[in-house]
Amino acid sequence: MLKVFDVMSSPVITADVLDSVSKAALIMEKNKIGGLPVLDERKQLCGIITSRDVRRVHHNRIVADAMSKNVVHVNKYTTLWDAKSILEEKKLERLPVLEGCKLVGIITRTDILVKIGRHTDPLTGLMTGSYIRYLAENILKAGNELTVIFFDLNGFGLINKKHGHVYGDRCLKIVGQIFTENTSGGLYFPGRYAGDEFIVVTTEKKDDAGLWANEIIKKIVNITKKKGMPVNIAAGVAGGRRKNARMEIHLSATVDDLINSASLASTLSKQYCVPVTFSN
Repeated sequence: MLKVFDVMSSPVITADVLDSVSKAALIMEKNKIGGLPVLDERKQLCGIITSRDVRRVHHNRIVADAMSKNVVHVNKYTTLWDAKSILEEKKLERLPVLEGCKLVGIITRTDILVKIGRHTDPLTGLMTGSYIRYLAENILKAGNELTVIFFDLNGFGLINKKHGHVYGDRCLKIVGQIFTENTSGGLYFPGRYAGDEFIVVTTEKKDDAGLWANEIIKKIVNITKKKGMPVNIAAGVAGGRRKNARMEIHLSATVDDLINSASLASTLSKQYCVPVTFSN
């Protein structure tokens, strides 16, 4: 799971609370940056000054007069997606990063969007497995029930060998579009796990998720057939509350367990030629 410390800029260029506004402006201009965290006499974060703040006051004033004092910040272990949510909610462009009371970095909206953009699968338009894991952990963290559905295309390697990878890519695009069109209600969150494997997480119970998976499989079979690119797909479902799932230390291991169980169940679906298999 990507954290803020994976992307943040460090060491941080800062301003002192008693610096002149003109000095802060020169620092920003020299380093081509739009804002500076401000440190007090104890070298602790006490504010942030931006190029917009600089334009609003006389340059002979001190930074303390121009800076924003209620600084929104994040911990270095905050996930990138949580940091993105904070920036969007607060309508900010940058966030100072703290470890305890110590300023250790700064992260910008651009930093986050560039990195997260790499977690969108370019072929299908679905999110990557990393992002789906993030959603799954947050579902558990909120104390909700989590169900994982693991989809695996049958014999897809043979399709690539027989018809070529361009044909295979078109099939994957169609499958990705089907997932997108059938998960717009906000209950199911799809992603491309790897290769010809797809993953969906939901707060729905296992039985309901299994019924939904069955309908998706039917649509994939019918639509790909109509488009002249027929594929079959198997699914495995694993879910339910997990002991200690609310404790953050267990979240990642719990998600791993559910994904693994759903994956094994999808393998059984293939072996027994049934659309959906439930894990124990």
